[in-house]
Amino acid sequence: MKFGVKKRENTFDSDIDLFRKSISDLFDDFFTVKNGSLYDSDYMPAIDVKEDEKNIFVKADMPGIDEKNLSVNIEKNILTIKGEMSEERRDAKDKKVLITERKYGSFQRSIRLPEGIDPNGTTARFKNGVLSIDIPRVKVEEAKKLIISIK
Repeated sequence: MKFGVKKRENTFDSDIDLFRKSISDLFDDFFTVKNGSLYDSDYMPAIDVKEDEKNIFVKADMPGIDEKNLSVNIEKNILTIKGEMSEERRDAKDKKVLITERKYGSFQRSIRLPEGIDPNGTTARFKNGVLSIDIPRVKVEEAKKLIISIK
């Protein structure tokens, strides 16, 4: 099954062929990941993560989300961004919806960060629907090789 579209043919030579086809379709449907099926929400912001020697930079596109509906935290080197895209409610008794393509709902994205970060120095900015997070790196001492003498 490709892109959620499947052509089903009803021409089978026997009941066994029909049964095989049904079982095959069942497994195709079960193991095919449909767009958005991995998350509880239909809305999931796109995220870019980049790094240099001194910082890790995270940018998340969140058009239409209010800053007060966002939260960002780092715990045990996992960056978590939570938010909610609220549906606009308008009292329009004389209007009916023709097309609704915008997605709404709560979301949560978690990203494992590498060792050697300073969560206390993290800064976040939200401007024009883009959340920018800068996470400073700290120098991690490499494990020293200790030679133990055998007596």
